[in-house]
Amino acid sequence: MTGSILNAFGVFDSNSHVAKNGVLSLQNWNSGEEKTVKLNGEWDFYPNELITPDPSKDQFRPFSSIRKSIPVPKAWDQYLAKKPTPFGSGTYRLRIKVPKDGRYGIKVNTVRNASKVFINGIEAGAAGVPSKSSQKYQYDFRKYVAFGNSKDKIVEIVVQVANKEYARGGIVQPIDFGKPDQILAKQGLARLIEAFLIAGYLLYSLTYVTVHIQIKHHLYELFFSLFCLAQAVYISTVNERWLFILFPKVHPTEQFDIQMTAMGLMLIFFILFLCTFFHMKITKVLAFLCSTLLFQVILFGIICPTTDIMDYVPLTTMQTLVTTISGICFSYVYVLLFRAFMRKTDEYSYVLIVGLSFISYGILLAIEFFFEVEIGNGTLLMFLVMVSALSLLMRHRYQAALYKAEKLSNELLLQDKLKDDFLAKTSHELSTPLHGIINLSQTLMEGAEGPLRKKQQESLLLIHTVGKRLSKIVEDLLFVSNIKQGRTRLTAKPMNIRVVEEVLTEMVYLIPSSNDLTLINKIPNDLPLIFADEQKLKQVLFNLIYNAIKFTKHGSITITAKPFKDHMSISVTDTGEGIAKEHIKRIFSSFYQVKNDPTYTTDGLGLGLSITKKIVEDSGGQISVTSEVGRGSCFTFTMPLATEEQLQQWKMVVDKNVPNTTPEIENNLTSINHLLSTKVNGTKPYTILLVDDEPANLKVLMNMMHSLDYSVIAVDNGQEALDTLKAEKIDLIILDLMMPGMSGYDVCQVIRQTYDLVELPIIMLTAAGRISDLTMSFQMGANDFLQKPIDLEELKVRVESLLLMKQSSNEAIKHELSFYYAQIKPHFLYNTINTIIGLSYIDEEKTRDALHYLAIYFRAKLNFQSHHTLVPLDDELELLKAYLAIEQIRFGDRLKIVYQIDETIDILIPSMTLQPLAENAVQHGIMPRNQGGTLWITIDREQTGVKIVIQDDGVGIPLKKQQELLSGKNKRVGFTNPLNKLSLMKGATFQLESEEGQGTKITIHLPENRHRE
Repeated sequence: MTGSILNAFGVFDSNSHVAKNGVLSLQNWNSGEEKTVKLNGEWDFYPNELITPDPSKDQFRPFSSIRKSIPVPKAWDQYLAKKPTPFGSGTYRLRIKVPKDGRYGIKVNTVRNASKVFINGIEAGAAGVPSKSSQKYQYDFRKYVAFGNSKDKIVEIVVQVANKEYARGGIVQPIDFGKPDQILAKQGLARLIEAFLIAGYLLYSLTYVTVHIQIKHHLYELFFSLFCLAQAVYISTVNERWLFILFPKVHPTEQFDIQMTAMGLMLIFFILFLCTFFHMKITKVLAFLCSTLLFQVILFGIICPTTDIMDYVPLTTMQTLVTTISGICFSYVYVLLFRAFMRKTDEYSYVLIVGLSFISYGILLAIEFFFEVEIGNGTLLMFLVMVSALSLLMRHRYQAALYKAEKLSNELLLQDKLKDDFLAKTSHELSTPLHGIINLSQTLMEGAEGPLRKKQQESLLLIHTVGKRLSKIVEDLLFVSNIKQGRTRLTAKPMNIRVVEEVLTEMVYLIPSSNDLTLINKIPNDLPLIFADEQKLKQVLFNLIYNAIKFTKHGSITITAKPFKDHMSISVTDTGEGIAKEHIKRIFSSFYQVKNDPTYTTDGLGLGLSITKKIVEDSGGQISVTSEVGRGSCFTFTMPLATEEQLQQWKMVVDKNVPNTTPEIENNLTSINHLLSTKVNGTKPYTILLVDDEPANLKVLMNMMHSLDYSVIAVDNGQEALDTLKAEKIDLIILDLMMPGMSGYDVCQVIRQTYDLVELPIIMLTAAGRISDLTMSFQMGANDFLQKPIDLEELKVRVESLLLMKQSSNEAIKHELSFYYAQIKPHFLYNTINTIIGLSYIDEEKTRDALHYLAIYFRAKLNFQSHHTLVPLDDELELLKAYLAIEQIRFGDRLKIVYQIDETIDILIPSMTLQPLAENAVQHGIMPRNQGGTLWITIDREQTGVKIVIQDDGVGIPLKKQQELLSGKNKRVGFTNPLNKLSLMKGATFQLESEEGQGTKITIHLPENRHRE
């Protein structure tokens, strides 16, 4: 069987019939059983003559003197002239004795380089125009068949041959002889084999170029594809020359150019394939060879077809050039294959087959090329074996890669499961200490461990806020874990897609001020209801819109919706950076984040889109994305429309749950306007301000707060809330974020200019609850956020916690003021008693006056301690005047006191504030001067409040000492205690001006407001 296959390819094809002296005897040839006969042996040859036979007479007799016997197939170089040469012309003649008369045929293979065949004197075929004249001569070395009839059991075959350019001339390959059907069958089989080879190479080329286009990972696939394509073209130019069959008008010169170009490309791509496949470095030798082959391609592919270079450069020179280049390249290929084999990898057996077949191919090709020995299709067979081995080698590598990928995939699945378990366990483990931090910080803010100072309260509030944000991240991790375990729950109901308006309006505050970005809502008002979980839908919209905000610096973000069959299609389109194609398929994976700009850092864990995808799919919809880098992205998801059955069921549920509430609600709503801006008193000592533009929401909040025994004031806009704040003492505000005109954010900004987070807590109501995760409470001006619809129990807990925090802060301020107040007593009493003792030796009348003023001081002092640390200004002035009267008694004319006081001013001031400052001015400013001085006490109204000035014309304070006093480094109690107490008052300022030798001036600015402590 193997021999049959090899014979079909023309390998080891034997021939038992040999011609002698120009005669071939086939009288014993059985044409029915035996195959065609090769006309090998000794032919008659007439050098330098082109004899045209005549059936009627013998045309060769006149040339009998020059007749020679020449072996066929063989080059005629030594038979053409005395000096061997391939160039010239001649006539071959062979007489065949056949067993019987009939029609016979021959298959002419390679004849260099033009030929014409006569059978029994009749022209039967030709390739080119053999002629002695260069003008008439045309070369053509294609194969052809010729048929003719025998006469008297003799078949005379005459072949005229001419060659003027090829390095070897004459009949260089055997001519086949047989019956016409045998000749045609042989020709058809040869063509079929070559067509099969060409088709095989084209199939290889198409297969691997398709693989490369799909995977785009390995260059060797592309090089192998191009190599097979070049080989297919090359095969079409040799042997049966399918190029001439498909394109008969192709000139032999063009065929030669195509053949040489294809050979060059074939070698280039084969070398590049080997280098990329076996991961070999690009060396100088490789670069030189590729450049040389590229020169060959350019020469035969561009220069020769477009110029007359062949008229000036002999064909033999071209052949030598190509042969040299090809030989060097073949040698280099052997080196590459040897290097690959010596690596001793699991692929070495394939490399061995490739190497041996390539060596065999090279040897057969050299024999055929240099010696014009007919090898048949043996070279092509060896090359086909090599290419098949290469294909098997790549298949082996694909299988190894597939096995490795499957193994890695299983490992990744296992690692992914371990990661999920780790995240789930870690989230659970983190949630416990986080809740401990949140609860403990909240307990401390509420004063459970005693009152805290203002700065301590603010630090605790920051800890509490950060803890809640971390808790949200842990919740997201747990949510992802629940998603993968299929434990998510959705509470779907018919709802209007216009809910996006609430989310969209609030998300304006997440746009950085530096971005020129607009949010556009293009959702129509008349869309049908969808069937979805409202909170989860808001989360989906929030995630998509926020994702667009993060990656859009300028332009717009547009939200659209339209019904499509039984679903609603909702799109979020932005004009941002866009997403590269390689990221599109992975952006919905957990923890995956796109980083188009390596310098850009984004917050979050990369869970938003994966959560969004799961919510959409669990709701019965789908999500997709289209994007173009630099143009923007469009995320589109679908939600099922509510069916008639779902609408009816929901209506029944609503009617069942609220059968008798409609009239009551309507009555409450109609009476809500009478409650606005009016105070509904409660038993607890706290007043809560409610701000919402929706009357129904206000009514619900009012009922809730009043049921908790708080005093409540309700207003429906931001400006009225600010006006109420000026007129009433408010302890806490519940504020809707989105209101017409002045938004909740704007109201917060105004309030925070006067009150800090601890002094006046604010709870913000939002539609997009996740806005609190992305915006620090201090930035928005709110202490806490609650998502609509409001959970009343949660609201109750938040309100009570913030009020306890406020109460704790107030108690801390009182304790601190009391501490400073207690510090001043021994200092003041010591100075006062020393003054009275001194007066008792000098003037009894002044002593009695001094004791009278001291009694006034004690009465005021005891009164202060029994009440508050903030006292009316009149009480503080009574203490101040009593002290200064005692000092005047002591120092006489050396101390002058000037009062300029507006008696209508009625404000609260920290007790023991003015007297220590006046004492400090007398003792350290005026008395060090021998002549004494004057002390001015001035209290006036100003536009923003009350101004108190304590000024003397004493010795003054050096600049360095002033800096020490104001920075707290100087421990003088009479100065630092009043300064510290005033720093605890909201809106109070303290200013020190002094010049040595000129005196000192202390200016205090206080807000005029009796209602706050």
